[in-house]
Amino acid sequence: MQLALYGSIAWKHPFGFVQVLDWAREYGWDMVDARGMTVDIPGDVDRRLLAFGYDMLGPRQIRPSAREDLKRRVAESGLSVLCIYCPAPVNLDGTVGCDCRELFREFLEFAADIGIPWVRSINNTTTCYAGEEMSHAEAFERTVEGLKAVGEQAAELGVGILLENNENTTTSSADDLLRMQSAIGDVCRIGIAYDPVNAYFQGHDPAAGLETLAGQIDVLHLKNVRRHEGEEFGYLPRGTCSYEWTTLAEGDLDWRALLQQAVAYSFDGPLTFEYVNPFKGMPRSYWELLREPAEAAREESAYLRALLSELARG
Repeated sequence: MQLALYGSIAWKHPFGFVQVLDWAREYGWDMVDARGMTVDIPGDVDRRLLAFGYDMLGPRQIRPSAREDLKRRVAESGLSVLCIYCPAPVNLDGTVGCDCRELFREFLEFAADIGIPWVRSINNTTTCYAGEEMSHAEAFERTVEGLKAVGEQAAELGVGILLENNENTTTSSADDLLRMQSAIGDVCRIGIAYDPVNAYFQGHDPAAGLETLAGQIDVLHLKNVRRHEGEEFGYLPRGTCSYEWTTLAEGDLDWRALLQQAVAYSFDGPLTFEYVNPFKGMPRSYWELLREPAEAAREESAYLRALLSELARG
């Protein structure tokens, strides 16, 4: 398995994505996983800037000559870029829907320019931003239609689209992921990124999700949290429990057992470590309580290398 360092580790570092590359190279990561720019998505300013960081990359913010510089810097690092997420929903109607799907296509072109094999779809909610909310069924079907529409260009460009189990979205469970992948069909390469902690946020059993998705997972996302009764930690995706971010070794999820299970199901894909995910809604002051990002990049690389070595020995 290859280890990928998620771009949000440098979201508050002025050197941004280049700093992600530097930490990844220094601390033994194989690749990096990029975040997409959010400033062009629908919604109010607070929503668009909630997770903004210097690490973000966007097709409308990087001129063609700078794309060549970015490709050169990635090549010089000896690393690769696994994926970039696109925060624009594909399931809205009207003018805003057309604009969002166009932005998704621009992300696909950007990925092809840089040599990124996957664009990850993350923002297919039931929120319309105007008018009544969509039902889950309507949002799901619209998402399928939207991904089919942008998927035609993805196929032409040779870029795959990754589906992820994001809480409170059209693909919040392992079953939803498989159902959407099947519904989209063979329009383009459609993969699955499974995040056991997102499943835990949603109230699902992460191990059961791994079993459901056996043989179908392209990328595993790794982070860890502790669940607390009450609102102390600011992120309450369902019910009254909030979540405290931890190291991989210290939270509620047993990553040794989960990776052992994944290996038993023949998973051998990339592992993306998320130091923070600003989209999770904690106040910005919360993230300052965590380890220094360079320290996290070093410690979690060593932890995962040791864990994978242990699993390889049986």
